[in-house]
Amino acid sequence: MIQTRSTSARLIALTALAATLAACGSGSGDAPSPTAVLGVTESVTATTPPPAPTAPTAAPPAQTAPKSIVETASALPGFSSLVAALQFASEGGDLVSLLSAPGAFTVFAPTDAAFDALARELTRDPAATAADLLVPANKALVRAVLQYHVLGAVVRKADVPLATAIDPVLAGTDTFRIDTAGDALVITDARVRTARIVATDVSATNGVIHAIDRVILPAAPAADRTIVEIAAGNENLSSLVAALQFASENGDLVGLLSGPGAFTVFAPTNAAFDALARELTGDPQATAAALLVPANRPLVRDVLRYHALVGEVFAAQLRSGRAIEPALGSGSFFKVELGGARPEIVDGRGRRTGIVATDIDATNGVVHLLDRVILPADVSIVQLAAGAPQFSSLVAALQFASVDGDLVRALSGPGTFTVLAPTNAAFDALARELTHDPQATAAALLVPANRALVRAVLQYHVLGARALRAEVPLGKPIDPLLAGTASFVVNARSAGLVVTDARHRDANVVATDLFANNGVVHAIDRVILPPAH
Repeated sequence: MIQTRSTSARLIALTALAATLAACGSGSGDAPSPTAVLGVTESVTATTPPPAPTAPTAAPPAQTAPKSIVETASALPGFSSLVAALQFASEGGDLVSLLSAPGAFTVFAPTDAAFDALARELTRDPAATAADLLVPANKALVRAVLQYHVLGAVVRKADVPLATAIDPVLAGTDTFRIDTAGDALVITDARVRTARIVATDVSATNGVIHAIDRVILPAAPAADRTIVEIAAGNENLSSLVAALQFASENGDLVGLLSGPGAFTVFAPTNAAFDALARELTGDPQATAAALLVPANRPLVRDVLRYHALVGEVFAAQLRSGRAIEPALGSGSFFKVELGGARPEIVDGRGRRTGIVATDIDATNGVVHLLDRVILPADVSIVQLAAGAPQFSSLVAALQFASVDGDLVRALSGPGTFTVLAPTNAAFDALARELTHDPQATAAALLVPANRALVRAVLQYHVLGARALRAEVPLGKPIDPLLAGTASFVVNARSAGLVVTDARHRDANVVATDLFANNGVVHAIDRVILPPAH
């Protein structure tokens, strides 16, 4: 059941606002801009249909009186359930009166079929209709649902703000969002259910109506379900539930997220799993079911564990650019980037994923919804460098300077390393610097007499702890893992991060946060050097 919210104070304020608007509307003023409510620009000008031309002896045609939102809904076919619900859920007629009085509102109006579908959804009775919702035990629920469909400003189709939180005027802190899907507008509600806007800009004297094909729902009340129960009860998360069941060993994943504890789950939607199936199989028709085959069980299991954290992390606690370590372990991590239109995850393979809903509370944790399945890194630091043409000189140097393959082996195995990786151009520049030959390239460094030097230089570029761009300590000596007492300093300058080495030479950090399964790589445009001996 949805928690009942007291709206008396808000209704008093809105009634006063409506009276003010009525006074303004009777003159030449425009309806108020919805900017304060939605951050969009709206211009509404009252218009009166021009009189029809008349012959001198003919009487003027009858004019249809303008109608309020309630009157308009009552007159339109297909909205009788909405009108009945408004009458049923009103307290002293307040909802009906509010949407009948002068004002500036937008109502997302579910059709009769939408109310019938909601009745079937909530009662689980395939024969239920809207009338089954309108019983005394449901009054608080129906009232909260109707309040969730009303905005406190006129917002026509052309001005609907996309991909951002929209705050209904009577629904407390509950929001929804609207996105485009082809030519259609689609609402995603607080329970990550979707509704299509099937008709727009139906004008009324006190606002505008948009018809929708599904009743949208505000957030559920205080948590009364586990994470698995939340997923099982959401039609958009059925693929996640199927994957959990498929990848569990003796039911361990399902049991873990159904039992007591405190977990955070980043839950991909069905569409996200379908997209992953197409991505991994190369089949444009593939769906999530294509992933759930025996050969993929270890992969699916690792991917699911990569989406779960031990401990509750609510949206307000996410820190931009910092490494987040999931339950998968083995050095796996991802980061969240904030500050854009919506928060995004950058996963271990550098893929970006939108967080489309947050803070779905469960008895054993919290759920955030994703529009893409995130994947852990599948290459080591050495493999990452070997797969990037700009680091071929670094790979050659590692192979050259290793003793029985130790440097290559260390950066290929488990760990949480940070490597400052010079580009090929940086190695060529070092060769010219050390040989004084303006034609020298990196190959000139890789001669037996230089092996100890090259080895010491490479060790100077490796830290024993992972440090993403946002985690790099600035202005303080940083001690490489294998370089003894030699250190360097990183500072932030207008052009970005700059590394100053032990010989007071500067290198620019030209790329950051290249993820591997054993750490992170930052590219630099100059080879840094330890102290001269």
